[in-house]
Amino acid sequence: MNRTTRQWRRTALTTTVAAAVLATLPALPAATPASATPTSGTASVWLTDPSTGTYLSKQSPVTWKTSAASTSTKTITVDTTRKYQQMTGFGASFTDSSAWLVGTKLTTKQRNALMRDLFSRSDGIGLSFLRQPMGATDFTVNGNYSYDDMPTGGSDPTLANFSIDQDRSYTIPLLKQARKLNPQLTVMATPWSPPGWMKTGDTMNGGQIKPAAYQQLADYFAKFLKAYKAAGVPVRYVTPQNEPLNNTSAYPSTSLTADQAKTFINDYLAPTLRKQHLSTGILGYDHNWDVTSYPESLYSDAASAKNVAGTAWHCYAGDVSAQSVVHNDYPNKPAFQSECSGGSWEGTDAGATFAGTMDNIINGPRNWAKSIIRWNIALDGSSGPTNNGCQGCRPVVTVSQNADGTYSYKPTADYWGLAQASKFVQPGARRVASNSFGKGDLEDVAFTNPDGSTALIAYNSGTAERTFTVSWGDRAFTYTLAAGAAVTFTWNGTQRGSTAPSAIGSVDIPFRNSDGSQALISYDSSMLAEQPQVRVGDQWLGYTLPTGASLTPPTGDVALSRDGWQASASASSSDDPPSKAIDGDASTRWSLGHGMQPGDWFQVDLGSTQTFDQVVLDTTTSSGDYVRQYEVSTSDDGITWSKPIATGAGSTVARILLPTTTARYIRVTNEAGSGSWWSIHDLTVLAPYGKATTSASETGGVQRKSAAMPDGTRLTAVYNSGGSIATFDVPWGDTTYSYRLPAGAAAIFTARSA
Repeated sequence: MNRTTRQWRRTALTTTVAAAVLATLPALPAATPASATPTSGTASVWLTDPSTGTYLSKQSPVTWKTSAASTSTKTITVDTTRKYQQMTGFGASFTDSSAWLVGTKLTTKQRNALMRDLFSRSDGIGLSFLRQPMGATDFTVNGNYSYDDMPTGGSDPTLANFSIDQDRSYTIPLLKQARKLNPQLTVMATPWSPPGWMKTGDTMNGGQIKPAAYQQLADYFAKFLKAYKAAGVPVRYVTPQNEPLNNTSAYPSTSLTADQAKTFINDYLAPTLRKQHLSTGILGYDHNWDVTSYPESLYSDAASAKNVAGTAWHCYAGDVSAQSVVHNDYPNKPAFQSECSGGSWEGTDAGATFAGTMDNIINGPRNWAKSIIRWNIALDGSSGPTNNGCQGCRPVVTVSQNADGTYSYKPTADYWGLAQASKFVQPGARRVASNSFGKGDLEDVAFTNPDGSTALIAYNSGTAERTFTVSWGDRAFTYTLAAGAAVTFTWNGTQRGSTAPSAIGSVDIPFRNSDGSQALISYDSSMLAEQPQVRVGDQWLGYTLPTGASLTPPTGDVALSRDGWQASASASSSDDPPSKAIDGDASTRWSLGHGMQPGDWFQVDLGSTQTFDQVVLDTTTSSGDYVRQYEVSTSDDGITWSKPIATGAGSTVARILLPTTTARYIRVTNEAGSGSWWSIHDLTVLAPYGKATTSASETGGVQRKSAAMPDGTRLTAVYNSGGSIATFDVPWGDTTYSYRLPAGAAAIFTARSA
């Protein structure tokens, strides 16, 4: 977890989940959808409502009726004929702290009961995914450790001292027990740091991997995988580094840039795993939603695209929609949510803590996640033991010492939120289409299990009770859900009748890969805000630009001279005035001086009327401080401004394409909130220069499909199914641009009325 994000608020965590501390979790009904078929014509109902102390309680079934005009104002439509990603599972992590508490502080009877409640599909909630640290994290009982520690200044290049003995006492026995309780359990592994002797600074806390140690680290991975398999815990996935952009001296961490990751994966880790006959998949990145360019740069590189099986995401910065953006950019590369801790920053009452968990459970899969993995399975009553890490992180269960010195455990909101999904959504289930009303209203996600049963999870994130209809083909039922409550409906059968695309609100565009598999893009109108759009005449023309792709105007460009320019802003830090954004020195910056808010603006006076077609905002030196959502307007006098001529989501280097425009003033306005200060290290304005180039010759592998959104937006998707970069023309009004698209990538172009 990244200490710089809003989640790191050092406040105490006091989660109220039940009226009393429980020695064991409440007994759960034994039946699951796979083993007990609901009565024909009905759907089973399982409810959690923290406001009434109701937790995963089986309710009276609801009866399907022939679809008819609904008396409720809202309808959740489920279409099981439209299928998306295959789920791997739901779970958390047996950090050293978690394993120590469960493995050494509970009695054998308590431990067996807890493990059953966590992992059994018949008697518990059926957790099916564990993300296991490779060595110490910020939750370790006795400080830092790796599997090959050496005295300061020492080294072990042959890994002669490698040993997983640290994990044998209480961690590995729990992992083996979890696998026995749930044979479908998936395990992934991640290092917070290699051994200190492999790094600059000779410490596990911060620093980088020495280039000379890349092969030693690859061998370290191979030894770990073999040792864990021999111990009875095969590992399905690894990531090269936990939070590679979080480099702190407080606890184990390691800086690993995208280019360094490519080198390590392509030249060392992947070849070593193949040579050692290890089939473990490599997931790239393993960090937050706010930097999509990191995983996409792995996909745009031909070598790493073959070696990386997908992306592991964290939830501590950015928005979950980033998962959908990256999926549509590179539709063959799956997404996994590998860490998302709840905690005191969400609030302390039962409803607030449950809300954070349900947001993760529903919106992660809705945005292509194959897994939902919380963080610590168990922590004590003080949210520890910690290793200088998160203060106030919430576990799945709390293991606390009683007044008589014994220990007991109780569930948290994470347990109950996971239960609403993990008990009913089997590994191998497919997410299926459903509409959702979004934050502050009814939110939902639906799945079809391998046994043919369907599970719909709905959560009322509003402040008032909601009555709604669930529609499935030609059948429907009505249900009322209290504010802050979640419900899981399960049923069997095959959908009868079709579903109008407008009922779901999105369109699916399938493409065919060269090996016969499908690359599926799904798009809804909310994604318009995630892509750049340019006003051309009476239309907004939008486009996506995956990392590695480029959209080039028909002429060359030349940077306008900054002579005579003046800059101003809605606000500025006293140390970073607007003039520093146009001084030609990328080491200086203009900074807003407060967290970004809608309406913040930065503008430049070009000194005279100029013609231009691009604005570039470079924030590389402060990579997280880019404008979150921009609008660009122009003016001839600095008083009367045009309607916006471009809009889109910002990035570390935002290259904003414009229609060819003549004006003296350019204003960029931020339209989204963020705790980060908006900064600009260098602002460049480009003008068209030279003669128009000839049209690009289209290369093989390019597939095109068009669709119309329910709101009238026209959409064209272009997919490169070939093995090399593709080029093609993009007509925009009277101008034709050239598009360059990496192998395996897709571009989406939209048109809507301005």
